[in-house]
Amino acid sequence: MTLGLSCALALPARAAQVALRGAWMMAPAQRTTPAQPPAVATAHALQTFNTGGLVHLPRGVNGTWVRLQPAAGTWPAGVWMLAIDQPGLGVVRLYAADQAPQQQALENLDRGVLHPPGQLVFRLENLRGDAPLWLFFQANAWLGSSMHFALRSPQAWAVQANGWLAFVTSVLTVLSVMSLMGLWFGLLLRDRAYLFYAVYVLAYALLSAVSTGYAFHPLELGWVADDPAMVARVAGGMAGAASILFATRFADLPRYLPWSRHIPQGLAGLFLGIVLLSLVPWTAARALGGWLQNPVVVLAGPSVLTLLVLAWLRGSRYAGFFLLGWSPLVILTVCDSLQSFNLLQSWTWLQRASLAAAAFEALVLIAGLADRTLAARRDHRQALHRAEVDALTGTYNRGALLRRLQNMLETETGPLSVLFVDLDHFKRLNDHAGHQAGDQALVALVRTLRLELREHDVLGRYGGEEFMVLLPGQSLSQALGVAERLLEAVRNRRLAISADLPGLTISIGAAEAQMGESMPQLLKRADQAMYAAKHNGRDQVQADPRLPARAPAG
Repeated sequence: MTLGLSCALALPARAAQVALRGAWMMAPAQRTTPAQPPAVATAHALQTFNTGGLVHLPRGVNGTWVRLQPAAGTWPAGVWMLAIDQPGLGVVRLYAADQAPQQQALENLDRGVLHPPGQLVFRLENLRGDAPLWLFFQANAWLGSSMHFALRSPQAWAVQANGWLAFVTSVLTVLSVMSLMGLWFGLLLRDRAYLFYAVYVLAYALLSAVSTGYAFHPLELGWVADDPAMVARVAGGMAGAASILFATRFADLPRYLPWSRHIPQGLAGLFLGIVLLSLVPWTAARALGGWLQNPVVVLAGPSVLTLLVLAWLRGSRYAGFFLLGWSPLVILTVCDSLQSFNLLQSWTWLQRASLAAAAFEALVLIAGLADRTLAARRDHRQALHRAEVDALTGTYNRGALLRRLQNMLETETGPLSVLFVDLDHFKRLNDHAGHQAGDQALVALVRTLRLELREHDVLGRYGGEEFMVLLPGQSLSQALGVAERLLEAVRNRRLAISADLPGLTISIGAAEAQMGESMPQLLKRADQAMYAAKHNGRDQVQADPRLPARAPAG
C-alpha cells in the first residue's frame, strides 16, 4: 500500500517523452467503419486541444477522429509507445503512414495485447517525417471518458505502466479487504451501518476496476467485458446510494438534523434510479440514466457534505469521522465529473488521486466503525452496570443480589451462606441528624464491610438500611466468624455522624443454604435470624435458630 500511495500523486514519467500537438473532430455519418483517415479537405473541422492535459471526446454514434502530430515538426527515430490513459470504453483504431492499422479496446480480453490497467498502448516504429497519426474512436454510447495522450520510449512507458499497475492493485486490494471486513462485522453484530459500508466500498471497488480497466486486464472478467458500461453504471449508482445511507446511519443524521430526514433518502433514491435505468433494456432509458449520472454526483456530493458539516457542528462525533475520510474522495469525484464538461482538463493526476482517496477513506471509515462499536459496547456495559448497582453505596442493588444468589444456589457445589446486615437505630439517626447524615452512614458502613470481605464475596443493598452478604464456599460456622469480624470492624471504626450520637453498630443474621431449599426459604431464615439479633439487644450476630452451626471442614 505504501508503494501504491507513493505512486498515487506522482505525475506520469516525462523522461523520454515526445511532445505532441492534438486535434479532434466528429466523424461524418457513414454506413461502414472508415478505412482511411479524413481527407485534408475535410480536416478543417478539427478542433485543437492541449495534449499536456486531458481531452473529453464527445460520445457520438459515428465516432470521433483524433490527429496527433510531433510538436517539433518531425517524428524522432526508433521505437515508441503511444499510450492513451483513461480511453473509456469502445474500439480505438490507429492509422500511421506506411503501417498496417492497429485496433484495441479496454474490454478486449486478448492476453497477447499490451494492457496496463486503464491504458491502451500502440507500438510504433520508424514513423515517417511529419505524417500525422490518426486515431478513430468508436466510443461506447453510454460511458465516456476524459483521456490523455503520451508518446514515450519503451523504457519510460514500462516504468510508468508497472508503477500504475502496483498502485491500482494495492488500492483495489485495500477496498476489497475492507469491504469483506464490513460485511463480516455487519453480519456478526447485525449492524446495518457495516452492511451499507460493505456495499459502498465493494461497489466503488468494482466501479474503479471497470474505469481503470483492471477488470479486463489483469482480472479478465468476462461478465464485465460483455457489458462494461452497464456494470459501471450499476456499480456507481450502488456506491452512491450505499454511501449516503451509510453516512446517514453512521453520523446519526436523523438525531442531529431531524429536519433533513428526507434529503439523504431522496439523493439515495436518485442513485438507485440510475441503477434501474441502467438495467432496463430500452435505449432511451439507458440514455437518460447516462445523462443523469454526472449531474446527480455533482448535486449529491456537496449536499451530503453540507449535512455532515452541520451534524458535526451540532455534536455528531462520527460525522467528523465521515468528513475526514469521505471529503477528499467526494471533492475529487465531483472534480472528475466536472472534467466531463471540459473543465479541469489540466488535472491529469485526478484519477490517481481519487483512487488513493478511496483507499484512505475505506481505512478511516472502518476505524470509525470500530470506534463506534466499541463506544456502543461501553455504553451497553455502563447501562447494565447502572441497572445492577445501587446509586448511593455503589454495591449491588436488590435485583442484582437476588439474581446472583439464585445463580449460586443452582451452580455452587459446596456450602453457601447468607448474612443479613442491618444498621442499628437508622431511623433515629435520620430523625436526629437528617437524611444526608443517614446516607453518609450507609456509605461509610459499606466501605468498612468491604475491607473485611473476600474478593469473590458479594455485598449488596437489600433495601433501606439492610444489606446482604453472599458467602460462597462458607459453612454456617465460617459465616458466623465472618459476621463477628464485621461487627468488630464497625465497632472499631466508630461510625458516628455527630458528637452527641453513639457510634453506629450493626445486627447480623446468618443462615446456610440447605439441599433443595428455595431462595425465598433461605432469605426468610436469614431475615428471621437478623430480627432475632435486633430483638436480643442489637450489635450482635444470630444464626438461624432452627439449624445448628456446623463445625468448619477439616
